[in-house]
Amino acid sequence: MKKILKKLLDCFFLLRFPLLAPVWTIYILGWITGSGSLLPGGRFTSTQIGARQFNLLWMNLTGFSLIVASIYVVNQIVDIESDRINHKLFLLPHGIISIRTAWILAVLCALGGFGIAALNDLVVVSIFLASLLLGFCYNLPPFSFKNNAWGGVIANAAGHGFLAFIAGWYCAKFPGEISLPLLSKGLISSLSPAFANAAVFLVTTIPDAGGDEKTGKKTFAVRFGPAATAKTALFMCAGAVISSFFMEHHFWVMFVPSLVSLLLFLYFTLTLKSEMAFKAFKWPVFLLSIAVTLFIPEYGALILVTFFGSKIYYKWRFDIDYPTFKSK
Repeated sequence: MKKILKKLLDCFFLLRFPLLAPVWTIYILGWITGSGSLLPGGRFTSTQIGARQFNLLWMNLTGFSLIVASIYVVNQIVDIESDRINHKLFLLPHGIISIRTAWILAVLCALGGFGIAALNDLVVVSIFLASLLLGFCYNLPPFSFKNNAWGGVIANAAGHGFLAFIAGWYCAKFPGEISLPLLSKGLISSLSPAFANAAVFLVTTIPDAGGDEKTGKKTFAVRFGPAATAKTALFMCAGAVISSFFMEHHFWVMFVPSLVSLLLFLYFTLTLKSEMAFKAFKWPVFLLSIAVTLFIPEYGALILVTFFGSKIYYKWRFDIDYPTFKSK
């Protein structure tokens, strides 16, 4: 029984729940900034609208999470060698979970996500499909965007920034008619999270540059070096701050965390201290999650369960402190 439980937990955490949290945050950010009737504390100007919107939010967030989890599993399958060199994600590199099992999980997650999307409309299905296709192009040949300096940046800005945001933003509008003027508001609102995700992704390539170079990856940090990568990330973060003013509703939810993050990115660019690299991509996500929780208090509970549940698992299973805000 204990062996079965361990195997189930291993499969569960192969979905990388700690990394789903940033996606959840951007998705809910889209929902918050797309809703003119939402008030802080999870209150709505209409009780009827509030109940319907909350149910739709959590249902679609579950579906989108399954799509992203499928992409994460495929990413780990492809990155086995570099993860082994960088001493990351032990489940596949150490053979704890087989490649065959990982592919089965990836397929089941994708099917589950599309099953939930089908309960909505063609727009939701299209957003989920675009996310899945982008994820496969990011991970798999012939595209393998993750092995290309700018390809990785653009793919992360589009996937974790634009598509995750638009999925939540459209959830706030559904059901209803989507006109071109309204859709343009969503596209403009998505610029800030797209810039922010590009900035965070750029900094994450710096600590992994050594292992990535050994396995032939041409990430931004491998190709251009840490200094140029940090400067580009700073530019992207500045873009997130400026474009946050154009968000449809509640722009400050994105503006305040982005502004604080800009200071962290500036300090990292000036010093290039290794410990600041980790702070530069961990703290912005944390700050934005706090801002989002002001509107959705239940989300704070989900983040705490995810964080501490993951810490318990990784300590029990591998005797490591993860996830953590420490520089590692």
